Amino acid sequence: METNAHLEDAALIGERQAAARALMSRPLLAQRTHPVEFSLVRAHAEWLVQRFQRVLGYRLTVADDHARLVKRGLVDEVVSPTGRATGVRFTPRTHTYLALALAVLVEGTGPTTARTLAAKVRSAAREAGIDADPARGLGERRAYCAALSHLVGLGVLAETSGTVRAHQADPAADASLTPDTEALRSVAAHLPRAGDTPDSFLADAADPDPESDQAGEVALRRLLAETAVVYREHLSDRQRDRLAAHQWRAAAALGNLLGCDTEIRAEGVALVMPDEAAATPRFPSDDPVGHTALALVRHLSGRLHPGRPATSVPVPDRELTTALEILGGSDAPVRADWARTAGPEIPDPERLSALVLELLTGLGLLTGGPGAWELTAAAARFGADADERVPLIQDNDEDSRTHPTQPRGSGQDETEGGAAPQADPRGDLDRVASVLQAVANEKVSATSGDTGDDRGPRNNSG
Repeated sequence: METNAHLEDAALIGERQAAARALMSRPLLAQRTHPVEFSLVRAHAEWLVQRFQRVLGYRLTVADDHARLVKRGLVDEVVSPTGRATGVRFTPRTHTYLALALAVLVEGTGPTTARTLAAKVRSAAREAGIDADPARGLGERRAYCAALSHLVGLGVLAETSGTVRAHQADPAADASLTPDTEALRSVAAHLPRAGDTPDSFLADAADPDPESDQAGEVALRRLLAETAVVYREHLSDRQRDRLAAHQWRAAAALGNLLGCDTEIRAEGVALVMPDEAAATPRFPSDDPVGHTALALVRHLSGRLHPGRPATSVPVPDRELTTALEILGGSDAPVRADWARTAGPEIPDPERLSALVLELLTGLGLLTGGPGAWELTAAAARFGADADERVPLIQDNDEDSRTHPTQPRGSGQDETEGGAAPQADPRGDLDRVASVLQAVANEKVSATSGDTGDDRGPRNNSG
């Protein structure tokens, strides 16, 4: 039987890109917790090491039982808050126990137990001048066990007998734990130096606007790969010009590495992953929070649609709270439908609203806060369908669209009453013609196979 070389190549490329996406979503990938993804990384380690370094400047280390992708150059974009399985963020106390447990475990050489480890953590805390004792009450033990559960979830600490959860409920329950010392040493990728302060440590880790063209292009690729949408309006002048000139080259390089598509619009650029449904958090989703969030996004997109290109549009607080009450409040008909299913827990109306806003702000579909909420342009990709049950909050035009204030990035500078504050100070949308010309020029090199990794004669970047 003859083999099809084209299909073999396509399968090989698909495996490499799936492995790269797995590392981007889980920078510490353990064989114990993700055996399928780790086997792909091991099989294509050499290619992945080279491509991550050349395209994003990330360092990848592949060991016998784990892989660690060390990201750099971004802080807010790549660092998500550490939290419990329920989604609740770690408290400072839990972070303290996580650091102390890591400090003890990386020096260990064999199996231990939850109670033995707690004693060592207490001793390490005393040596460091920290008031922490896992045996001192339920609150301390919960924080300590949350830290251990996080390490178990990462695959660097195994429960061989009993569970950490059981020890949290009963201090007499002593779970047997087996640490993976090498993987534990990879949990903290960037350790602070002795003279670092929190501000200096974060400042050294981030450089969003490098001076050199080569470093600037790498920074743009990182930004595109790590954020849902990159809006031109939010970039510095130098980075906006680089994006306009090299956006198709960046799209080709990231598409080759991650197997993603790229949407390039006047407002900004977004990557669309082929396995987007497996992303965390999942959106859209069928649980009450995801259902309400999707309905809210569609309603606001239909009700507040500016009718012209805009990076974002303001959302009146009253419009937002009224819509949340109609869509998921105590009298919402959908609550009865949720109650008839064997689905997840249904949050009370106040908590549901908070979870919906947290989800949408985390996804970048809503920005700001009370009194300054804004719906971003990316929200329109999920549809625009105003819910007629939500009463109109402001005067509407003949198209039934609400225009609370001038949308950001609309390009309009004047109103009937005189000169309004300039919504687009850099003239982003007025320069669409030049952007499209740059797109036309760069698209030729992108479609011809230029992934942007080699230094070209037209510029000094890579």
